[in-house]
Amino acid sequence: MFNVLEYRQTPDRLSDLLPWAALVARGVILNKDGSFQRTLRFRGPDLESATETQLVSATARLNNALRRFGSGWALYIEAKRMPYASYPEKCFFPDPLSILIEAERREKFSSTGDSFESKYYLTLQFLPPLQSTSKISKLVISQTTTDT
Repeated sequence: MFNVLEYRQTPDRLSDLLPWAALVARGVILNKDGSFQRTLRFRGPDLESATETQLVSATARLNNALRRFGSGWALYIEAKRMPYASYPEKCFFPDPLSILIEAERREKFSSTGDSFESKYYLTLQFLPPLQSTSKISKLVISQTTTDT
C-alpha cells in the first residue's frame, strides 16, 4: 500500500502555523490564503452608563455599518483590559469647585484599587472572490429577468 503520510508536511516552525504572508501596504497584511487583513485600535463610548434608547441607537448604527459589507468579509473584535495603576498628575483648575470634584475623584480612584483601562482592537479581513469561481458562476447563474 502507498504511504501518504511521508509526503504530508507537518508544521515545524511558528511561521508555518501563522496565517500571515507579507506586509503589502502600511498596516495591510496579505495572508497565505489570499485574504487581506487590517487591525485598528479604537475607543468607544461607555455603554455601561448608557440609557436603553442610546443602546438601541448604537446597535442600529452598528448594524447599518456592518450590513454594508458584502460576502468575503470577517470581523474580529478583541478587548484588552489592564489594571490602571496611576492617576494623572495634578492639573490646574480655575475654580475651587473643580478642585474639590477632582480631589474626590482622585480619592475614590486611589481607595478602590480596581480601576481598569480598556483597549479595543478591530480586525477586518477580506477574502476576494476567486476569478475562476466568478467565471463559473457567470456561466451557471443567469442574470436575466423574466416578466410575469
